[in-house]
Amino acid sequence: MKAKLLTVVSAAAFLSACANMNIPGVRDMADEGSAFDAALHQNYADLAQAEYDEADWSDARYFTDRSKMAAMSQDTGPQMISERTLPEGTMSEVEVARSDLLAALDAGGREKASSAAARAQSSFDCWLQELEENIQQEDIDNCRAAFYQALAIVQAELDTGPAPMAAPMAMPVPMNVYFGFDSADLSGKAMSVVDGIVEAYGKYEPEMISLVAYADRAGDAMYNDMLAKSRVDAVVKALRGAGIPASKLVISVSGEADVPVTTADGVAEQGNRVVTVTFEDGM
Repeated sequence: MKAKLLTVVSAAAFLSACANMNIPGVRDMADEGSAFDAALHQNYADLAQAEYDEADWSDARYFTDRSKMAAMSQDTGPQMISERTLPEGTMSEVEVARSDLLAALDAGGREKASSAAARAQSSFDCWLQELEENIQQEDIDNCRAAFYQALAIVQAELDTGPAPMAAPMAMPVPMNVYFGFDSADLSGKAMSVVDGIVEAYGKYEPEMISLVAYADRAGDAMYNDMLAKSRVDAVVKALRGAGIPASKLVISVSGEADVPVTTADGVAEQGNRVVTVTFEDGM
């Protein structure tokens, strides 16, 4: 009887959550504000769907509400850090990150780089949410990486003073696309990083893009090489699908050799389940 009651209660909670969230309906709302608001509207809808798919009803509802507010031009800015309970040792970085984000937005980032600014804000809120949850390191890393990539684009757009025509534009720092354990699938949050790479490509126009694929040292070395190759293939497919020519992409597979995070053999390490993407200016 108790088990049956729990099942009924769980089903009721599920139906209640569904009733309070109409993510497709919110996504299809007409935009009443700026290009920044419109981009934010869709970004928050993406986050709502990702959390809904993971059965995180509370955060799915939060991001659904944020999406709705953005569509109605009522956005309130990046989430207050005090609204989340963050792991020890993370507060200093996110405080600086939020301050830098607000400075960029208030300096005109919403208008001058609306798409990147929206992605920076939504990725920051995603980062806070994943830090509070603190159970999916790859999601934390993906949201954090997407935030810094988008913020760098906004800050570059705000850089005042015309650069000399002959001066080459400095390439952005390497960008990391993280994967789950024993997986070559691009999650929704990993795709946010890929979207940032595509946007940066359009801005920086690199001569080539270097992609280096890694795997952690858990499991057989030959298998890990194949897994790393599958990961870089997934990133290449996404980049080509977004219009980046294959001739611009230079691929190498490191597998579990020379990994970014040094570990003993057999250790599963999130930081090594990654494809590192670097822009080269050809000079």
